[in-house]
Amino acid sequence: MDIISIIFVFLFGACIGSFLNVVIWRLPRGESLAFPGSHCPSCGRAIRWYDNVPILSWCILRGKCRFCGVQISPRYLIVEAVTGLLMVGLWVCYYIMHVRNGITIFSSTWPTFIAHAILICGLLACSLIDIETFTVPLGICWFVALVGIVFAAVFPNSDVIPNITPAAGALGIGAVAGLIIALVLLHRGLMQPSFIDADYGAKNENQTDSGDGNSQKQPRQEHGVALSSRHGINPRKEILREILFLAPAIILGIGAYMLVKHVQPVSELWTSWHSDAHGNWFARHLCGFETALFGYLIGGLCVWGMRILGTLGFGKEAMGMGDVHIMAAVGAVTGWMIPTVAFFLAPIFGLLWAFYLLIRKNQHELPYGPWLSAASLAAMIFHDKIAAYFKNFGH
Repeated sequence: MDIISIIFVFLFGACIGSFLNVVIWRLPRGESLAFPGSHCPSCGRAIRWYDNVPILSWCILRGKCRFCGVQISPRYLIVEAVTGLLMVGLWVCYYIMHVRNGITIFSSTWPTFIAHAILICGLLACSLIDIETFTVPLGICWFVALVGIVFAAVFPNSDVIPNITPAAGALGIGAVAGLIIALVLLHRGLMQPSFIDADYGAKNENQTDSGDGNSQKQPRQEHGVALSSRHGINPRKEILREILFLAPAIILGIGAYMLVKHVQPVSELWTSWHSDAHGNWFARHLCGFETALFGYLIGGLCVWGMRILGTLGFGKEAMGMGDVHIMAAVGAVTGWMIPTVAFFLAPIFGLLWAFYLLIRKNQHELPYGPWLSAASLAAMIFHDKIAAYFKNFGH
């Protein structure tokens, strides 16, 4: 039975990988994900259904277009296979090895598996796009975050994502309300985005040498680029705009927390909404929603806080906003603990890669997004072991 399940999960994952190939190719180029259908990028001919079977079709065609004979990148095969293996790995870890408490049988925990699978696929797509273009597609992060919040609200599972306190839930709701206000002010021009006046034409990390001595200007990068005074801006001044943007969220979040903690009538009412006594089904769904929302905020705040502190300290842009959205999406799906742990694990993955480059004397650096994604996956799988370690460490 396990073998049949594994085969099915792999095939399903490979199909998802086929769609991810479309996302990875089209999204950075601003193309529609739905229209036109799958076609050869070289000759433009539509790909027949029997030439669009994941993994198998690429092998049968020997990596070439049936019509024009142009080589098809092996990346398509690799992404499909890797996605299938990642889905199988998640299945084995959860339902055969039982590495996570609260995840028992698929029939009762399928929403958790689906949400975590979507997160992994989103992280894979973001990482590959980030590696290729040094940008993070925010649409993927928003979609994953929305899935996490909706699934947590509709299918709450406090055994996998422990509920937060009612006061913390109020803080999260207040902070999100503040972010919405800031976005409205930004949209109406009452706030100004940061780093919009930077001169990206400056000779810096945005330019690469083509090998013949000619520099080629690259598009704005979300990762691996430290905008500084060389770009005609004052990074410390620019980062103050982001602090101003966060001010409504900070004020309303703290205000909501203090209201629930110290105003007794509000506290009693708020607590009653979160009580699961007498079969209060609303409390379970409200707690699930607040837990995902709080995870979204903590995940994003880990990176955004470091971005602000690093920019103020070093006088150049530290980390990227794409990283903020990646970790926010992780928090929405998995709760606040996993992105927090992943934030501290990611530098270890990055240092291991740097050590590898030092040995190989290869200068091909990667953006930070893939390391955040790898660390998030590791923290998600080994969550219980990490939590047990820190629990024992505290004693």
